Amino acid sequence: MLNIDNLLIIVAGLLLLAVNWFAFHDFREPHTVRDWLMLVASVLVFLKFGKEFWSRYLRQHGASQG
Repeated sequence: MLNIDNLLIIVAGLLLLAVNWFAFHDFREPHTVRDWLMLVASVLVFLKFGKEFWSRYLRQHGASQG
């Protein structure tokens, strides 16, 4: 079941992917410090999203198994 928190995480993740694609679509052009900081921040956000999904998964499936 998809609740509003999961929907917001998915939408934010898709927006971050789009922003990073626009910043890094041409790998031959030089990138600014802002581009690299945005990429690092996006990776940190994706790690947080993954941790959140994983903890919810364990909470739901751990409770159902006893």
